[in-house]
Amino acid sequence: MPLMLIALVWLASNNEGYVLIVRTPYRIQISFNFFLVVFVLSFLGLHYCLRFVNFLRWLPLKRRSKKETQRLKAGNAVLLEGMHALAEGDFEKAEASAQLAQELIQNSDLEKLTQALAAAKNKQGQLFK
Repeated sequence: MPLMLIALVWLASNNEGYVLIVRTPYRIQISFNFFLVVFVLSFLGLHYCLRFVNFLRWLPLKRRSKKETQRLKAGNAVLLEGMHALAEGDFEKAEASAQLAQELIQNSDLEKLTQALAAAKNKQGQLFK
């Protein structure tokens, strides 16, 4: 790593080239090193801006997915509680827990969510063919 850094500094210090941009009536002349630095920084800036936009684009879907996962976990916990109550012989509590678990699990939009994810993956796959 230090050797690469030394080579980079040596190349930058021995480079006397320049970039000339001519657009009538203007003429811009800048150092080649400065041009490389600006080019790399602009590439990185654009890359991270696009990643941030992609993150914002998928944020609502991830939030919905998290809510559905929490609802299913709650339904499973209530169902497990009902099974414990059934094993203990408390049939009323077991029945109430089973009904609550059924409501939590059936009211989830899991099927819609999986269809939306499959469609998004399919669309993304078609873009990169």
